[in-house]
Parts: sequence; structure tokens; C-alpha cells
Amino acid sequence: MKKNWVNTESINFSSGSIKVSRFNQRYPLSSGQKFLTGYRLLERSKRPVYVSLAALSMVVGLVMVMHQKLVVLGFMLVSFGLAGMVKTVQGWFEEFNTEKWKRQHGSMTVRGVKVCMALFITSEAAFFASFFWAFSHACWGSCSMNMVWPPMGFRCISPWKWPMYNCALLIGSGLTVTYAHKAAKWQERSPYIHEERVHKALNVTCVLGGFFMLIQAYEYWSMPFSMNDSVYGSCFYMMTGFHGLHVIAGTVWLCCCGQAASNRAYMMRRPHLGIQLGVWYWHFVDVVWLMVWGVVYVNGSVWY
Repeated sequence: MKKNWVNTESINFSSGSIKVSRFNQRYPLSSGQKFLTGYRLLERSKRPVYVSLAALSMVVGLVMVMHQKLVVLGFMLVSFGLAGMVKTVQGWFEEFNTEKWKRQHGSMTVRGVKVCMALFITSEAAFFASFFWAFSHACWGSCSMNMVWPPMGFRCISPWKWPMYNCALLIGSGLTVTYAHKAAKWQERSPYIHEERVHKALNVTCVLGGFFMLIQAYEYWSMPFSMNDSVYGSCFYMMTGFHGLHVIAGTVWLCCCGQAASNRAYMMRRPHLGIQLGVWYWHFVDVVWLMVWGVVYVNGSVWY
């Protein structure tokens, strides 16, 4: 039976017996202090402050643009905030990967990261649930519209053309990313055989995600209605637009994992936490799209 890295030894103090991780003795902190838990204590960082300032800049800029006051300054604030957010988060993840590379993450740290990812996906599910609720409320309780849904004059998109193609793309990408996850697990036993399979499967997933976004962009370009056209247009663009942003984020994430998978030294470092969390996120994106397709596209065409 494998021993966990959180093996401890007792140290007697006047107040009693305290257990200190041997892992910290092997990888001590720069300040010389030792931590008494399974978590690695990080040094003080200014990155949370930078992220908060970047988010504040983006919000203030968006408010200025929406109210059409100092629009140029608003766009500048949004641009600077977005660039600062991306740069800060990138550096944050680089620090995280560096700690992982140095084997400074124990089982409790990995478990904490998984819990954080699960909570993030739960919050995103609640976010999309609010839009589904708004769309369903307008669809099934449209007394103000004389029980006509979509509103008069709307020409709905057929769910059996481009939306169906997008369903096929995301289902296929779900299969390939699952294969990549399985290959990453098999790689622990035979690293030289499955390493290339992980890299290729993740690349195929990214290509399918790119095709999805191209089809979505073409659909937006040929759309017969806009976001200002009643609650139908608002809910439609909000749901599909935010889902598209999640697809872009997931594609970038898996592309980074695919590049890392091509590094044999990286693949020898276990566990493959980035790939596993990326798979969770991608499956969440797939499920949301299937619900969007059923609730918005199919349901809208049936009522029409």
C-alpha cells in the first residue's frame, strides 16, 4: 500500500504533541517557517488586488459605454481591465504550475482544487439556470403577448440545421476529451505509448471547439433578429453568447493542456489535474448546449 506524502512525525511541545508534515521538511518555505497542515502555505501575493482592480476597471468602463458617457474612456477602461485580468490570471496559473512541477502540492491541495472547481461549475450552472428560467417564464406564461410565442413577426432558427451540427460537434468533442482523460490515466502505466494519444485527442477536441465557434459566428451573422427584439432576442443572445464564451475558455484551456501533454517530462508528473478539471468543464459546456438546443431552438420552433 502506497504511503501518502502527509506522513507525519510527532514533536513534543510544552502544550502537548503536534504533528508536522515531513513533506515540509523536504520542501521548506523560503521564510524558513514550517506549516502544520497538509496544505502548503503560500507567500503573500499582490495578484488578488490586481484582479480586483482589473475587474473594477472593466465594470466602470462597461457602465460608461452603456450609458454613452465618455465612451472612448469607457472602452479604454474595459481594454485595460481585460488585458490586466488576462495577464494576472496567466501569471497566477504559471505560479500554480511551477509549484506543481516542484512537487509542492499534496493530496489535500489537489482535493481543495477539485472542490473549488466543483463549486465554480455549480455557480455557473445556477447562472445559466437563471436564463433558462427567464426564457421559460416568457414562453409558457406569455399572457401579455396573447399566448403567442415567439412574438409576432419572429422567424425562428430551424433546430435541425446549424444547431444540430453544433450538437454533433460538441458530442464528438466530449468523446475525444474523455478518451484523452482515459489515455492520461493509462499513461501512468505505459508513458511512452499513451503520451501521444493524449496530445492528439486534446488537439482534436480543440479543433471541434473551433468549428463550433465558426458555425455560431455564421449563425449570428445570418440571424433575422437582434438582441433588442423583445425578451426572445434578449434571452437567445444572452444564453448562446455566454455559452460561446465558455466554449472559448474551455478550448483555450484544453489547448494549453494539449501543449503541456507534448512535454514528456510534464506527462511523467502525476496526477494530471489540469486535464481532469478541463474535462469536467468541457462536459459541463456540452450539457449546457444540449439544454440550450432543446429549450431555445426546439421548443421555440414547436411553439412557432
